[in-house]
Amino acid sequence: MRGIRIQAAAIAGAIVFIAAVTGALFLSATLHNRLQDNFDTTLNQRAVDRASLIAGGATPADLTTSLVHESLVWIGTETGQTLAAAGNLVIDGPPAGTSTGIRTARMQLIEKDGSVEFETVRVATVAAKNPDGDTVLVSIGSELESITDPVSRMRFLLLLGSPALTGLVMMLVWLTANRSLRWVENIRKTASRIHGDNRSERVEVPPTGDEIERLAITVNSMLDRLEHHHNRQQQFVGDASHELKSPIANMQAELETTVLSDPAWPETRDRLVEQTTRLGSIISDLLVLAAQDEEAEFDHETFEFEDLVSEVTEEAVASSNLNVDVWDMEPARVTGNMEHLRRAVKNVVENAVRHADSTIKVEMHNHGNSVEVDVSDDGDGIPEADRERVFERFARLDDARARDEGGTGLGLAIARETLERFGGSVKIDESESGGARVKMILPIASDDAPELADSGASV
Repeated sequence: MRGIRIQAAAIAGAIVFIAAVTGALFLSATLHNRLQDNFDTTLNQRAVDRASLIAGGATPADLTTSLVHESLVWIGTETGQTLAAAGNLVIDGPPAGTSTGIRTARMQLIEKDGSVEFETVRVATVAAKNPDGDTVLVSIGSELESITDPVSRMRFLLLLGSPALTGLVMMLVWLTANRSLRWVENIRKTASRIHGDNRSERVEVPPTGDEIERLAITVNSMLDRLEHHHNRQQQFVGDASHELKSPIANMQAELETTVLSDPAWPETRDRLVEQTTRLGSIISDLLVLAAQDEEAEFDHETFEFEDLVSEVTEEAVASSNLNVDVWDMEPARVTGNMEHLRRAVKNVVENAVRHADSTIKVEMHNHGNSVEVDVSDDGDGIPEADRERVFERFARLDDARARDEGGTGLGLAIARETLERFGGSVKIDESESGGARVKMILPIASDDAPELADSGASV
């Protein structure tokens, strides 16, 4: 965490420092150019003013008085002869040549104490005609220090402030990163404390309203899923152990106490075969539930659901003496794993077959973008208080319907989990004959849903 803070502060500081230095240089260069443009305009205008006076008949000697910021005034002929000159600069002929315009010249400056040093001077030269018709040059010059000194001071101050600004930004970035990463560190510490014996602890969600808050919420959601998954695994192991222990113990006892010469061996063998078949069914159902608990990915396909329901119903009642009422089988295509949905429908239909007295009824209707399959029986029914509990794994009810010798106690649980996996649902209510009615609902395949909706299907 400390490395991230240092890196963030260093990167931000480097960016700000480079930006500040670049901005200072750019601003000072822009200011220098703007001041020099104004400076040149002023010098040129002053030279033009004197040239106008000469054209009007003024004497050059009367025009050499220096104004503010003027370091030299030179008036002469176009051949370079000096007519008049003044200023604190050493002038020996035209200061910047006899060509008109504005130029920079290197000249000697006489200080007040008499010392001489070289200075850079900006000179503006213009031409004029005196009353005699002769060409007269007027040059006005001034030292560039009046421009360079304030620009240099401003540049110095800006560059001097760049490190301070950089330090301030680095400190702010450090504090901001430290505040954000403190919550990340809390999340890390909390996550490190969560283990097999401490699965209920959750990370504190900061009220920051940013990505850190969403991260904490996501971590808590992940921990909830992991805890739920672990609880389901424990429940799965406990249920499997409980359900397998009893038949295995019974089989072991009968095998240990029965010999082939025993007259009761045929009956014992039949019971062992029945127990083995039941064990096989339980193990098969447990494998399905284990795969669903692991959220395994299954192949999906789109198929005619009414064909599957009709086929499963025929197979389930083939060996029974029940009356089967199959009607209103409206066509519908669904998307999912055909084998898993086949098992889910088969579990529901077989459940009805086991508990029906004489008749089961299977209906299939389209309701908008979903299809509903109702499987009803005329048995004892399920009390309303137990209609959710029967979907629990290995659920046991107290009434006569709970004495289900042919089932594994997993059929309806598998049916619900399978349908929910593919976007459906299942519930139980009372049938018209007083028995149980199981409603299975699945979404119609998206390619077919609009067509079915337009056909006039309604709830």
